[in-house]
Amino acid sequence: MLEGRSISPRNTISWFALVIATILTSFPVWSQQSKEAGTVATLDFAIAETLFAVQDLPVAMGGVSNYQSWTEDDSLPPNLVGIGSNPQPNKELLSTLNLDTILIPLQYSYLKDDLSDIAPVAQLSPYNTSSLSGWEKMLSFTEEVGTHTERKREVNQLIADADDRMNRLRDTATTLPQPLLLVQFLDTRHVRIYGRNSLPGIVLDQLGLRNAWEGPSSRWGISTIGIGELFNMEAHFVVVDTSHLPSRRSIQKNVMASELWGQLPSVRAGNITLLDADFWVFGAIPSAIRFADSLVKALEDK
Repeated sequence: MLEGRSISPRNTISWFALVIATILTSFPVWSQQSKEAGTVATLDFAIAETLFAVQDLPVAMGGVSNYQSWTEDDSLPPNLVGIGSNPQPNKELLSTLNLDTILIPLQYSYLKDDLSDIAPVAQLSPYNTSSLSGWEKMLSFTEEVGTHTERKREVNQLIADADDRMNRLRDTATTLPQPLLLVQFLDTRHVRIYGRNSLPGIVLDQLGLRNAWEGPSSRWGISTIGIGELFNMEAHFVVVDTSHLPSRRSIQKNVMASELWGQLPSVRAGNITLLDADFWVFGAIPSAIRFADSLVKALEDK
């Protein structure tokens, strides 16, 4: 207390208000630091790669080695935490993390109740039954990721960059061969076809290219047919090259060396392009852009 000077009630109130104002001013900074320390867990590669595109977001992910093997991506975030397999995540490990939310795909709804005991759970996927177009679903999905992680500004920038990149690639794509048939070898007798609502099909639409497959497709946009059925397809074949996967290498080699494959009209005419599978075939915007870039470059170099 200061000698010879009394403190009036009004001064006391002013002093108290100043202290409170100082605390409140510093609180948002503390709150933001606390928020940034939280981790987002996911059991889906489309969600994960969207999170990776949003900078400085700690992520716990299922199936890390599978994603790396398929996409050959060696640039995963250093703060990434592996939580086991996607269908059976390590719940004990999850319970030790400072989780803000757990984002799971639609097909893992059976995990929702158990995981909700650990952190808030949301289900989302760009491959759903909505009436939106494939690209609109992908954009809506990305916005949902931004909402659940409080990263709306960042995902809006991701969307803007993707639209810009697609527009520029569309100008180049006008000179490319079409229609295109997107195939992947499953075994020595069958191939997977990517339809309009698959990630490759969605990208074709965005680039203004025609997909030769007009048959039925699953929710994921895929169909399985016999290799012999390709005799009736008049198209430029784009083979999703999975030879970097040990389990697929011999299958692809044997099919492409087979007499049946060699007799296909498109193959005999040289209308075929191998495309490195450096993207996740059931992915989101990051994989869509990688696929679009790779496809345009591969067909230009043909």
